Amino acid sequence: MTTADRQHERRRCLLLSLWACEGSTGSVRELVRELENTHNLDASRDQVRGDLSWLQEQGFARLKEDIAQLTERGADVALRRAPWPGE
Repeated sequence: MTTADRQHERRRCLLLSLWACEGSTGSVRELVRELENTHNLDASRDQVRGDLSWLQEQGFARLKEDIAQLTERGADVALRRAPWPGE
């Protein structure tokens, strides 16, 4: 798996993790743990922050002070009701 493939998978899993969180909101620390425990993906907090920033630019999540919240559009993408950018 290439670095780009891992990044793509990590971002998708972050959306799913946020969708599963109470209120579709989670801290960076919680999301790192969720990636490891549920999706078997290793990621640093910096990687997750970077991914969440990208997801925010796409309109899939909001990030403020290490707390991320899934948007309606992000939920649609996470659940494959809407396409991922470029697909």
